[in-house]
Amino acid sequence: MQTAERADAVYACLCSYLDGKGYAYQKDETERTVWIEITGEDFPIVTLFRVEEEHERLFVFGKIPFAVKKEKAVDLVMAVTYINQVVAHGAFCVDAERGYCSYEVSELYAGVSGFSERYAERVVQSALSTADTYNEKLFAVNKGLLSVKELAAQL
Repeated sequence: MQTAERADAVYACLCSYLDGKGYAYQKDETERTVWIEITGEDFPIVTLFRVEEEHERLFVFGKIPFAVKKEKAVDLVMAVTYINQVVAHGAFCVDAERGYCSYEVSELYAGVSGFSERYAERVVQSALSTADTYNEKLFAVNKGLLSVKELAAQL
């Protein structure tokens, strides 16, 4: 199977999984992207799932919906360092220059012979649940309601 065919198959499988579970989402088939807005226990998180033919990966990016306070940027960087040590899948990032936190995953599908809906479910559910689990803690650090030391003790 060529890389374009594999990318199309991965994208079709991802969309099929989302359709089967009744997710509301926006998609761009030419870019092989899907945007999902999920509201967990606290914040709505818009998450991008993009199938990248060139890199043979499924890239996931979720921007956490609060602005990073300049005076809390170092604390947030330390907080995501602690969180990333316990997260099994993906990583949180802080872009202090642009003022946001995000959750990102790169899921390679190169060499995968059958990208199944079960695999799509694992990627989607893992990304959404991980972001939902930690976004409130990052928000609390940003607001000064939780110290980095207190966060580390909770992990």
